[in-house]
Amino acid sequence: MLLCALACGAAQGAGGSRHIVIVVWDGMRPDFVTETNTPTLYQLAHTGVTFQNHHPAYLSTTEVNGSALSTGGYPVHDGLVGNVEFRPAIDPRNPFHTESLESVRKGDELTHGNYLKLPTLIEIARRAGRKTAVAGAKGIALLWDRSSRTDASSGAVVFAGQSLPPDLADTLTNRYGPFPAAGLAKPTRNDWTTLALVDSLWEDGVPDISVLWMSEPDATQHKTGPGSADSLAAIRNADDNLDRVLRALDLKGARDSTDVFVVSDHGFSTILSVVDPVDSMHGAGINALREFPPTPGVGDVLVVSDGGSSLIYAANHDAATIQKVVDFLQHWSHTGVILTKQAMPGTFPIAQVEADSPDAPDVIVSYRWTADKNDSGTPGMLEVDAPEYQAGQGMHGSLSRFDMHNTLIAAGPDFRSGIVDVLPSGNVDITPTALWILGLKAPKPMDGRVLSEALSIKAPKLKSYEPQHLEAVREMDKTVWRQYLNYSEVNGTLYFDEGNGAQTTR
Repeated sequence: MLLCALACGAAQGAGGSRHIVIVVWDGMRPDFVTETNTPTLYQLAHTGVTFQNHHPAYLSTTEVNGSALSTGGYPVHDGLVGNVEFRPAIDPRNPFHTESLESVRKGDELTHGNYLKLPTLIEIARRAGRKTAVAGAKGIALLWDRSSRTDASSGAVVFAGQSLPPDLADTLTNRYGPFPAAGLAKPTRNDWTTLALVDSLWEDGVPDISVLWMSEPDATQHKTGPGSADSLAAIRNADDNLDRVLRALDLKGARDSTDVFVVSDHGFSTILSVVDPVDSMHGAGINALREFPPTPGVGDVLVVSDGGSSLIYAANHDAATIQKVVDFLQHWSHTGVILTKQAMPGTFPIAQVEADSPDAPDVIVSYRWTADKNDSGTPGMLEVDAPEYQAGQGMHGSLSRFDMHNTLIAAGPDFRSGIVDVLPSGNVDITPTALWILGLKAPKPMDGRVLSEALSIKAPKLKSYEPQHLEAVREMDKTVWRQYLNYSEVNGTLYFDEGNGAQTTR
């Protein structure tokens, strides 16, 4: 359901007297925010608002949530469904990474600039004459502000060592050395990127809106699992760079006029086992593939790995083939939740999770998860489609409650002080809230809402809160497939808590 307040009514807030800084800790679980792990963030929380029930968009992956954070829209409206997708107009045979510069440029060319179907926070601000800066240790930063430019007068973008304008990267390399290799060696990618933001992009003053996207703790958690010693060190590095941001605001005299959001794109789980849906489908007589042939035929199925979920595309959207895939999944021991483009017994529609974009697959499967603990004592175990990983490492992307709950802490002159917000909130709420604070109007309605209950300024009234539980059941000859989805609604915005499923014998 769309929230019309920003697009249809007059936005209110502090306007031009405010700065917004959004700091993304990629993959940060909220249960790791402690005085020991994150002293800077812990202290910031005590001066602002901790959002206790915060959610990513599903799929709980980086590119999907980079888009949700930047546009205030779910995939159904911003158009991005996965980290990796299949769109034959971009590549007729192979899946592609949705954040890559090549894919973004091709997508914009095909859609006349509408690769993302909603404008981003940065684009809205720049069109209103506001100054912006985006710096990311990962390529996802590009999606916040992807237009080509020859100078930085309207705002610079740094993404994984590249930049817009392109020659800015050379300037940064001359100042700080080459963009670091992955890992925790000093300087880290977070260190380099944070320095690029506060030392170079803020050299002439703090812009109206800044975005800093850190690559940790995501990268290390993928390698060593959440809660490992290395992952805790990566979290501390992110916290050190948050401290660098706050000190820079103090030095520039902007701290008292700046609202700071610290948010993660998704939660995290530990891999219980790596599954191979392609091999298993072959055993069931389905011609599943990781790459389509030059001319896909009826019965061919492309399986695209997105970690805790897989996107499944049937050649020509053949109904009989899709039914075979669903039949297989409802008998497969690794299936958690099945979502289908068209309504089918024992599944939920993809539209139910706000992911029914024009390019959505025929079937999405979220893999089974448990609340068991890993060797570090961290709960949340997940089966995954990720051939390059192994048990004990980390992953996300599913409807597990550990993937579908993430971090948000906000503090500054427009936020209440020292409170815990127990209402559901989500990544789709960041852009509507930032626009409200800045007094800017969105050109299109957004799925997210203004986080009114957390603000100290006048904001839209809270009208509704409703938790929901859905079940889908299919009774077969000898078994019963049953799956569930829990979600909440506040002011028309949906927040997905968890979903799982199981097969039982009749």
